[in-house]
Amino acid sequence: MQNLSVLVKELASNHVEGPWLEFKHNTNDPFMIGERISGMANSSAMLGRSCGYLIWGIQDDTREIIGTETSPSVQKVKGQELMSWLHNNLSRNAEFEFNETTVDGFRVVVLTIYAAKQYPVSFQGCEYIRDGSYTKKLMDRPQLASRLWLALNRQNAEMMAAAEDCSPGDVRHLLACESFLTLLNLPDPTSESSLMDLLANNDVLVRQDNGLYTITVLGAMLFAKDLSKFGRLGRKALRIVKYNGDTKSDIARQTQDFRGYAVGFEDNIRTLMLMLPSSEVIRTGRAELIEKYSIVAIREVLANAMIHQDFTSSGMNLAIEVFSNRVEISNPGPILVDKERLIDAPPKSRNERVATMMRRVKLCEELGSGWDKIVDSCEAEAFPVPTVYSDDNGVRVMFVVPVSYADMDSEERLWNCYMHACSCFSKGGFLTNTTLRERFGLEKTNSNSVLMSNLIRSAKMKGLIKAVDENTSTRLFRYVPYWA
Repeated sequence: MQNLSVLVKELASNHVEGPWLEFKHNTNDPFMIGERISGMANSSAMLGRSCGYLIWGIQDDTREIIGTETSPSVQKVKGQELMSWLHNNLSRNAEFEFNETTVDGFRVVVLTIYAAKQYPVSFQGCEYIRDGSYTKKLMDRPQLASRLWLALNRQNAEMMAAAEDCSPGDVRHLLACESFLTLLNLPDPTSESSLMDLLANNDVLVRQDNGLYTITVLGAMLFAKDLSKFGRLGRKALRIVKYNGDTKSDIARQTQDFRGYAVGFEDNIRTLMLMLPSSEVIRTGRAELIEKYSIVAIREVLANAMIHQDFTSSGMNLAIEVFSNRVEISNPGPILVDKERLIDAPPKSRNERVATMMRRVKLCEELGSGWDKIVDSCEAEAFPVPTVYSDDNGVRVMFVVPVSYADMDSEERLWNCYMHACSCFSKGGFLTNTTLRERFGLEKTNSNSVLMSNLIRSAKMKGLIKAVDENTSTRLFRYVPYWA
C-alpha cells in the first residue's frame, strides 16, 4: 500500500476507534485478530466502506504513535505461520493484508481488512460484527445482521476498485477528465481539488482514508484513456470484427478500442458504420446510400450491452461482429428479464450507476424505454427487429439484413409479429391484420390479408398474442401481447 505512513497519521489524528478501526500497542493474540478480521470485514460491508484497519503501534486512548514490537510476518500459531493459520480459520471470502511502516521513527503495523462480499466473513465458523468499538457475534446482534445482509445484497461491481492509491496526477493520467467534463456539459473546475471533488461526487472516484483516490469500475469503464492500464478491465474493451462471409473463418478487419465506453462511443459507431453493408440508389438525380440496418437500434443495443454486462465475468467479452448477412452484439452476463418482456418489464439494470451516467451523457434512452425505441426505429424503416439470445454466459443480440416476407423463416415472422403487438400495445393501440400487413411492407391485397391472418393464427397458437374480444367479427379482431 502506498503512503502507508500518511494513512496512519490521518487515522490517528482524525478518527476514533469504531466499527472499522481499532488501535493496539503490542496485543497480538491470533484469536483476537481472527475475530477482528471477521467483525471489521462485515462492518465495512454494512457501512459501504471498502475496508477497515487494525493498527499496532498507537495508544488507543490518546492515539499517540508509540510503535510496536508485534511482527505478524514471523508470528506462529502452534508451529503454523500466522497468515496461513488465519486463512485456514476464516471463510473463503476473507481478504486482508499486513503491512509495516515507520512513522516519526516508530515502527507501525497495519492490518487492512477488506469488506465482506456476497456473504458475511466468519472465523472458526462464527460470524462477527463490530458494535461501536466492540466485537460481537453477529447472531447476538439481529438488527446489525439485517443491515449487513441488506448491504451485501446491494453490493455491485460498478463501485469496486479499478485502481487504488491514485494521486490527482494519476487520475488525470488514467482518466479522460476533459471528456468527462464535455460529455456532462460541466464548466472547467477552478482547481485540481475541485476536479477531484467533482469526479468523486459522480462516483468516478472514491476518496481513500490516506488522502489518495480509488478509481471505480464505473469511472474506468466509461472514462478511461486506456483500459489496459486497469488490469483485468482491459478485457472489457469493445472489440469490433468484420468477417468475409457469414462465418467466423475469415476475418476481414478487426479493431479494439481501449478507451472508456463513453469516451469512444461515437467514434466506434462511425467505425461500425463503415463496416456495415449499404446500397446506393438514385433519388432526384442524386446518389444516396441506404443502410441495411437501423443505426438507431444498433446504437441503443450497444449502449444496453455496455450498461447491462456483468463486470465480474471473465468469459464472454463485449463485441460487435459484422457478417455478410447479419450483425451480432454480445456482452457477458445473462439477460435480467424474459426476452419476451423487454418492452413492458419494469426497469432493471445490473449496473444502475453506469446506466444513470450513460443517460446523463445522452448515449442511451431513459431507463426501460430502450427496447421501445429499438422496435419503433426498426418498424419505421421496415427492418426486422433484432433477435435476443441468452444463456448463463451472456447475451447476444442479432440483427439480420432485410428480406422479403416470403424469404423470412417462421421464427422471424413470429418474433416480428409479437414485437409489433408489444409496440402497438405500449402506444395504446392494437395489432390488426392491417397494421401487421403495413409493418411487413405488404400491399393491400386479399392474398396478403390471408398471409397475415395465417401469421396471427400461428402467433395465437404459440401463446404470443391474444384477441381483445373473441366475440366480435373476424374482420374487426384486435390483438394484444399475451401478458396484456
